[in-house]
Amino acid sequence: MCVVVSGLLVNAYLAVVARNVTPAEYGYFGAFWSLSLLVGFGAFLPVEQELARLSPAKAMGAATKVALGLAGVELLVVAAGSPLLLDPLGGRPWAVVAVAALCLVSAGQFLVRGALIGGGRLAWHGGLLVLDTALRVLFALGLGFAVTTDSAGFAWTLVAAIAVAHLPVLFLLPRDGSGEVSTSDFLRSALPLLLGSVCAQLLLNGLPVVVAAVATDSATAGRFLAAFLLVRVPLFVAVPLQTALLPSLTKLSQAGKGLLVRALAKLTAVLAAFGLAAAVFAGLLGPWVVRLVFGDSYELAGGDLVLMAVGVTAHLGLIVTTQALVASALHAKVAWSWLAGIASAAVVFALVPDLLLRAELSFLVGSGLGWFTGMFLLITSGEDRRARRPGHRVDLLRALRVRADQLRQGRR
Repeated sequence: MCVVVSGLLVNAYLAVVARNVTPAEYGYFGAFWSLSLLVGFGAFLPVEQELARLSPAKAMGAATKVALGLAGVELLVVAAGSPLLLDPLGGRPWAVVAVAALCLVSAGQFLVRGALIGGGRLAWHGGLLVLDTALRVLFALGLGFAVTTDSAGFAWTLVAAIAVAHLPVLFLLPRDGSGEVSTSDFLRSALPLLLGSVCAQLLLNGLPVVVAAVATDSATAGRFLAAFLLVRVPLFVAVPLQTALLPSLTKLSQAGKGLLVRALAKLTAVLAAFGLAAAVFAGLLGPWVVRLVFGDSYELAGGDLVLMAVGVTAHLGLIVTTQALVASALHAKVAWSWLAGIASAAVVFALVPDLLLRAELSFLVGSGLGWFTGMFLLITSGEDRRARRPGHRVDLLRALRVRADQLRQGRR
C-alpha cells in the first residue's frame, strides 16, 4: 500500500510542476527528472540490491564504501559533462548543480533503502517512500505559491525531499565493523548489476533527455514527457518494489529453476492481459486523462499513448525477469539483458524519422527484446551458481554446522 501511495504522490508531484511551468520549461524539468533517476536508481540500485541480499549486518561497511566511491565517480562525470548537460536543462547552471547534489544524496538514499529491506523492516521502508514523495509535493506546492516558473527551482525540490527524508535515517543505522563481506567482494557482485542498472535507466529515462536535446520544438518534448510519465504509472510502483521481490524469487530459485520459470510464464500471461487492457484504455481515454492531469497544453494523440502503454508492459516483464536472474545469482546475464534492450532501442531511434514515433518505438522494442533476452538466458542457464557469491559460503557452512549439531543431539 505504501508503494502505491508513493507512486501516486510522484505523479501528483510531476503534475504540480507541470501546472506551474510552461510545456517548454517542463521539457527541461523532464530532462532533469530523467537524469535524477539515472544518477540515483541507475548507479545505486545495485548497492541496494546487494545490501538487501547479503543483509546489512554482513555488508553495511562494504556497501557504504562502494556507494561513496560511485558518488565520487558520478560527480566527476557530471563536472566533465556539464557543457553537454546545459542544453537539455535549459541552459541553467543551477540545474546542473542540482544533478551533482543528487549524486551525493542518492548514495545515502539507497543505502538506507537497502539496509531497511535487508533488515526486514519493510514497513519502515514503505513509510520512508511515502515521506519522501509527500515532501516533494509539499516543496513543489510551496514553490508554486511563490509563483516560481523556473524548472531549475523545482529541480531542487527533489534534492531537498530526498535529503530530508533519508539522511537523518542514514545516521541512525547500526554499523558493525566486523562484517563478513569485503569491499572488493561487494564491488565484484555489484559491477554486473551496475552495468545493467545504468542501461535500464537509459532505456527508461534516457528518452526524455534525448528528446529534449534533439527536439526543434521544446513544447513537443514537454508533451511527450507528460504523457510518458503518466503512462508509466505502473512502473513507479514496480521499480521501488523490485528489490523487495528478491527474497521471494530467491526462494523459488532455491526450490528449483523449473518453479521459477513456471512462475515467470504465469506472469507473462498476466502481463499480456494487462498490456491489452492498458492499450485499450490508453487509446480511448488516454488523451482525456493527460489533459485532466497536466492541462490542455499537454495533449497527445491516442495512438502515441497506446505504443507507450505496450512498452510499459514489456518493461514490467523485463524488470521482473532481471530480478529473477539476480535471485538465481546470474548477475552477468542481467547486464546482457539490459544491454540487448538499450542497443535495440538505439538502433530504432536512429532509423525511425518521426521524433515522437522513434521515441515510443525505441522504448517498446528495447523493453520487449530485453525481456525476451532475459527469459532466454534464464531458461538456458546451467545450475545455480549461488555458491560462488560472496557470503553464500559462510551461510552454507553455518547451515552444515547446525545440521551436524542436530544429528549429534539426535544420537544422544
